[in-house]
Amino acid sequence: CVLPIKNNTLQKMRTSSHHHDENNDNDNDDERIKLVVWDFDMTILRIHSFAKRISALDVPRRDYERDCADANFFRAFLREMKQKSIKVAIASFGKREVIETYLKCLVDGKKGDEDLAEYAFNEKKKSIVTPNDVGGTDGCSMKDKSRMLDALTKRYVLSMNEEDISSAQGEDPVESSSAASSLLGKARKQVVFFDDDEDNVNAAKKLGYAYAVHTPNAFERESWRELYWKIPKLRELFPEVDENLTHSKTRKVLQM
Repeated sequence: CVLPIKNNTLQKMRTSSHHHDENNDNDNDDERIKLVVWDFDMTILRIHSFAKRISALDVPRRDYERDCADANFFRAFLREMKQKSIKVAIASFGKREVIETYLKCLVDGKKGDEDLAEYAFNEKKKSIVTPNDVGGTDGCSMKDKSRMLDALTKRYVLSMNEEDISSAQGEDPVESSSAASSLLGKARKQVVFFDDDEDNVNAAKKLGYAYAVHTPNAFERESWRELYWKIPKLRELFPEVDENLTHSKTRKVLQM
C-alpha cells in the first residue's frame, strides 16, 4: 500500500527547493553536494560492533580509536565538510546508542576539536538514522537503506520539517507521487553515501543516489585515494580534501 504524499508536504518541498534556487550564489545549487552519509559498522568502524555484541557501556573501555577504520582521516574529513557547510549523517542497521557512544568518543572526546564536536552529528536524534526511525527494529537488517537515505535527504537537503518526514515514512521510495518524486530525485543527486555493503550501494544507485560509493575496505585514507581517482565527481566536490589528505607532501595532517 503506497500512501499519497500530502499536498501541504509537497508544497513545502517545492517552497524549500525554490528557496534554495533563489539563494544560489553563482553556483548551481541543484548540483552542489549538501549531505554526506556513512554506514557505520565496517565503514566508519573496521569491525562489526553489532556482530561482536558491543554495548554502549563497552565502548569507552575499548580501544575505540583502533576500532575506527581510520580515526584521524575521519576527523580530518569531517573538518573539511564543516568548512564547506556540508551536513554529515549516519544510516546504519545497528543500534543507535552504540553508534552515538562511538561518535562521542571519536569526535566529542578529542581535545582541541570542540568546534568539530559542535558540528558533527550534533543533532544525534536526527543525523543518525537506524531501523527504529523508519519502521524497523535496531539491529535487524532491512531490504536496503532507501528509507533511511530518503529521510536524511528530506531533512538536510529539502529542509522538510519532522512532521512531514514522519508522515511520509509509509511511502514506497520508488512509487511516491510523480511531483514529489521529481523534487526528491533532484535532491538525491546532492548526497554522497559510503557503505561497505555493495547491495546497499546498488539499491541506493537504483533509487537515484548517483554518488552511492562502495567502500569494501572501509572509509580510510587509502580507500579515499582510490575513490578520488576512480570517481571524477569526488575530485570536484572535495578538492581541499585531496590537497590536504592525498598529497604525500602534506601528510602531516594525518599524523596528528
